[in-house]
Amino acid sequence: MQKPSIQDITDFLITYTSTMLSSGTYTARVARCVGRIGDIYGYEVHINFFLHHSTINVVDKEDKSIRRTYVIPNRHTLLNFKLILDLSALSWAIYDKKWDFENSKKIFEKICSNKKRPFVFNLFLVSLANAAFCGLFGGDLGAEILVFLGTIAGLCLRYILVKFKIDIRIVYILCSFLSSWIVFLGVNANYTTQADIALGSSILYLVPGVFFINAVIDILKDYILMGISRIVSIMILVCCMAIGIYMTLSFSNFGILQ
Repeated sequence: MQKPSIQDITDFLITYTSTMLSSGTYTARVARCVGRIGDIYGYEVHINFFLHHSTINVVDKEDKSIRRTYVIPNRHTLLNFKLILDLSALSWAIYDKKWDFENSKKIFEKICSNKKRPFVFNLFLVSLANAAFCGLFGGDLGAEILVFLGTIAGLCLRYILVKFKIDIRIVYILCSFLSSWIVFLGVNANYTTQADIALGSSILYLVPGVFFINAVIDILKDYILMGISRIVSIMILVCCMAIGIYMTLSFSNFGILQ
């Protein structure tokens, strides 16, 4: 197996790290996978993770004077568990089978080029799941339908706002308000008698549960700074959700605030 140049392996690991982080995994997993790939090709890899940027340092094991250090921005995209699984499996395949570097790059590009599910497909499934949660919490059929419609509206709005690169906190406030407002209109028209369950369930799709789990794992894996940063960000987003639904309750003079 031919050893790649330090610049080639560094460029590859930068792209690999950025792709894994943006897919929604925890930092310890990224560090292990990247370190595994660097080790098989004869390089030591050290990464410092921060919320918006990461620093990657690659050192040649045979000559410590040969090294590269880069600061890379962390991209934030939609969760993609399949991509995380495939990239993690790729790191093990490279390590176990000692793949040639060029072959590893081709497989990586093939994994990243796989088509994502259509937005309409995800829109329907997420809305259906949110309506199912409403039913699980005791909501009637009318509440489930209202939550389904509110979730569709909120997801469409989030898709548009993200495309225009609106601040994520504003996105959460507006989406929370729109979803809960649509549900309130149905409640006001007496389509359901479970108003509290319907309103509470209408914004569940916005809850960043996976990121909270990742934050806890980061702390348990001794990536304290990254874990605390994520928890603070999650708390801010939850507050934005609360602001959105509070706006609905305020404008509608709903009974909870009386």
